[in-house]
Amino acid sequence: MTPGQSIRKFCIRCVGSAREVNKCGGHRMFGDDGNDDGQCWFYKFRMGRGRPSVKIIRKHCLECMGGSYKLVAGCGEKCPVHQYRLGKNPNYIQKRTKRTEKNLAETTS
Repeated sequence: MTPGQSIRKFCIRCVGSAREVNKCGGHRMFGDDGNDDGQCWFYKFRMGRGRPSVKIIRKHCLECMGGSYKLVAGCGEKCPVHQYRLGKNPNYIQKRTKRTEKNLAETTS
């Protein structure tokens, strides 16, 4: 699942249904006030459009855990954005690692 798809799934869970996501005003996220300007971090990506940065997910997770980096790292919540909570895309890291291994194998042959 991409970060955008994860955010969409999160938004559906937050408001209760896909139909309600469209009506969302972005003024809350699971009862929070959202970020400093009163909008939730995910509002502009709620419809599954755009290309969100995993850094946005990181900001949300930090807010959710009261600003504690340790709590974010140890989070066991079954949340749609959980795999991106550290601000890194694990799918990209796996692809890069496989590419590096392939390059090493080619150079040693």
